[in-house]
Amino acid sequence: VNEAIHELEPILREKVGEIPEAEIRIAALTFSSGTRWITANGLVSLDDFFWNDATAGGLTDLGAALKELDQKLSRSSFLVSDTGFCAPVLIFMSDGEPNDNWEKELDNIKKNNKWFQAARKIAIAIGEDANIGILTKLVGSNEAVIQTNDLETLKRMIIAVSVSASMLAGSSRMAGDAASGSMILEAATTTLEPDTFTVAPDIADFDGPDIMAGGAQDGWDDSGDWN
Repeated sequence: VNEAIHELEPILREKVGEIPEAEIRIAALTFSSGTRWITANGLVSLDDFFWNDATAGGLTDLGAALKELDQKLSRSSFLVSDTGFCAPVLIFMSDGEPNDNWEKELDNIKKNNKWFQAARKIAIAIGEDANIGILTKLVGSNEAVIQTNDLETLKRMIIAVSVSASMLAGSSRMAGDAASGSMILEAATTTLEPDTFTVAPDIADFDGPDIMAGGAQDGWDDSGDWN
């Protein structure tokens, strides 16, 4: 993951530079035995983005991550802007399964956070131990979950998904349209070898709480009201 992000930085700057009207901001959060923002100041512009290497290990505190995300996805925190924001793109990565009460926090953020409801959500499952069923429930669609066991493919996947998300998000800011998580993933995986990854099977195959992401609302109007 660290190698991928370091390789991603110059590529992302070059690609986003092709859409001068786009304004891309990035935040990265680890949820291994608690939560920690890797981007030192939370949400940063692409020009100010610097990756502090993550370390593997510990518990998988997905519930804590969702709680932190719920607090940050608001106009009083990350989304303070005079010009407004398009719907965020959320990319989740995990090689295991949660060790905390993630169901409660997912239910809460889905019901009460309109930014999360409207966000385009993607999940990358790393290795055989990643719980694809939970990731599918997290992002709301099996078509927005991709899994790989190959480390080189993982690196290429992170780069491809991040670039596709940024380019489509930047384009949607101008066009007034927004790509879904599955559309972003489809665009990204066209650059990968099909036999090195799999898309999650239908969510009906998995046990667990019936928590699905709702359809994205239209967004906010110029006065900041939800419509």
